[in-house]
Amino acid sequence: MMRRNKRAAMEMTVGTIVTIVLLMSALVLGLILTKNIFSSTTENVDTIDDQVKGEINNLFSDENSNLVVELGGQNTATVKQGTTSFGIPFGFSPTEPKAWGSSNTGCRYTINIVNQAGYCINEGWENAEDDVLTGINSVEFDEVDSSNGYALIKINIPEDLAPCLQRFKITVKCAGYADETITSYFDLEVIKKGLL
Repeated sequence: MMRRNKRAAMEMTVGTIVTIVLLMSALVLGLILTKNIFSSTTENVDTIDDQVKGEINNLFSDENSNLVVELGGQNTATVKQGTTSFGIPFGFSPTEPKAWGSSNTGCRYTINIVNQAGYCINEGWENAEDDVLTGINSVEFDEVDSSNGYALIKINIPEDLAPCLQRFKITVKCAGYADETITSYFDLEVIKKGLL
């Protein structure tokens, strides 16, 4: 009788250990999946390369717009507190390619930080303009090829900024081509700096 009890206890112990191992494996896989989901929404772009240009060129036709921000359909980037030099690529394709001028600097962009209730600028982001590292007034595009211009906006997110949302407006103007003036926007959703 005691032998059966010992055997039953041993089988129960092995079953418990197997269950714990399986649950831990599921937990780890869940964390990895969560990390992959978040990393895809917080992808940082360091440079304008051929792949980024290709994605922007695809957006020109998909969105039927002359000014596109390469952040997906929501135009929102999820960024952790304390992130430095977060890159947001965008492109401009004027209706009249001559608008770029002979030196490819005829079209420039300006960044406006939208000031509305509930946005980060009213929640403690005091120096948002200074944190746009690439400039905000009449900035030249990083690259122009054929008729398209590409730029990369780099932004620092303060470490102590509470989770919030901030909208940035992009306005492109071309000297001597008033019809080419166009605006778009992107949002930064600041989230807590976590383990993932």
